[in-house]
Amino acid sequence: MNGNTEPASTLPMVLFICTGNTCRSPMAELCFAGMLKGKVRCVSAGLYAFDGEAMSGNSLAVLAENGIDGSMFRSQSVTYDLVRESSLILTMTASHRRELLMRVPEASEKCFTLLADADVSDPFGQSTGVYRETLAEIRRGLEKWKEFFEI
Repeated sequence: MNGNTEPASTLPMVLFICTGNTCRSPMAELCFAGMLKGKVRCVSAGLYAFDGEAMSGNSLAVLAENGIDGSMFRSQSVTYDLVRESSLILTMTASHRRELLMRVPEASEKCFTLLADADVSDPFGQSTGVYRETLAEIRRGLEKWKEFFEI
């Protein structure tokens, strides 16, 4: 159970998608979960993820700077069940959206890019400063999607 009276499984689910599920999508997942405080289930996955990987060190560091603990996070591959169960799917790039819709075309009405006018930059392997910039992009996008849940 979360802070609401509803079991987590009855809450709408937002699925965040990136490539490896160790940088962008987990940062989005954990940030949005904090912003919406138990009003939705937030999950992330990667199109080419290895299940069980820890979040990248720089992602963990940047989240920690913002009071978010990502130490328990583990990556997972996107599955048909995750897509089916999702109320909303937000991809980090237009190419992620295209790839996901090639795999699961019926998700087209609930799948969007996080930023309407740009891709979220991939910070993988770069400096902590680049990760901070990526987190700022993610947060900017998340602020707009909060309205989807009328919060």
